[in-house]
Amino acid sequence: MWRLPSVSRKLLLTAMVALLGGCGEPAPESLTRGDELYDYYCRNCHQQKGLGPFLEQLPLTSTSLKRHEISLLITRGYPRRHHDMPVFSQLSLEQADALAHFILQQRRRNTDSR
Repeated sequence: MWRLPSVSRKLLLTAMVALLGGCGEPAPESLTRGDELYDYYCRNCHQQKGLGPFLEQLPLTSTSLKRHEISLLITRGYPRRHHDMPVFSQLSLEQADALAHFILQQRRRNTDSR
């Protein structure tokens, strides 16, 4: 029976693990861009439509939710008004900020296109 030398087996095993590890979607904790985070965490509930009725129906004014407030809403929730939206406490501060920034960009685009 033919056998690979020990070093060759280790290299082959390492290569297989690396190739298989690269298959599929990236792990959510590795996502950093707002659009990626939105696609992973938000799009299923918001169904390609956008930002949800709370952000879409309100005009952009000086009293609109700010970036840090949206970030807190995402990671801590707001049970008095948004009890249907899940809390995403697993997001890092950077991820929540990137997601909030993306949401505000989309909101501005939606407002400009009206």
